[in-house]
Amino acid sequence: MKCGAIIAAAGSSRRMNGLDKTLVQLAGRPALAWVLDAVAAVPEITELVVVVSPANRDGVRTLLEASPLAARTVVCLGGAHRQESVRAGVARLSPEVELVLIHDAARPLVTSELLRRGIEAGATWGAAVAAVPVSDTIKQVDASGQVVVTLDRSSLVAVQTPQVFQRDWLEAAYRHWPPDAPPATDEATLVERAGFPVRIFPGSPDNLKLTTETDLAVAAALLARRRQGARA
Repeated sequence: MKCGAIIAAAGSSRRMNGLDKTLVQLAGRPALAWVLDAVAAVPEITELVVVVSPANRDGVRTLLEASPLAARTVVCLGGAHRQESVRAGVARLSPEVELVLIHDAARPLVTSELLRRGIEAGATWGAAVAAVPVSDTIKQVDASGQVVVTLDRSSLVAVQTPQVFQRDWLEAAYRHWPPDAPPATDEATLVERAGFPVRIFPGSPDNLKLTTETDLAVAAALLARRRQGARA
């Protein structure tokens, strides 16, 4: 199946004190550059769409000009929320693309191995998302903060990206979503609600999401450890 990738980079970065998570410097490079490295090492990805905001569009285009992915990449503007943004990206893929991989630019430590694992799982199952076991105890609480129930963490996972879907399933899920419903927080939710089965595949604890400035320091330390291991 021909695979196209969407990098979601149109977020507002509200909790980063004005820093754009896509272009913020991480170990001496824009965060998005690390994602592009991983994608470039996966020849199964034949097309790439980077969905951007008006604020970072020029910076992303400049970054892509120096990338080996430039010839197979399209930059497009996102919408008011993630669901609208990723849907705009999917629409820019060529009709030949049958498998869609979606990854957050805010997860710069993704590896080519993880991307390949997602493509294989998506091609096998039709819908697959990276996930890691939950290590903390999770409690459900009510509006007052009182604990309602403690959930069995053995059956819980924390979902990441990449998420990979058959294109026809994903597009059907967009059509199925009620127009008056709140936007979904990820594409797996859309596909689940449309009645398609979604499987998980092993993610990585290192595949963290940049949400606050503290996450930048953690990501830089993980990258330093990765590069040290590569030299050993």
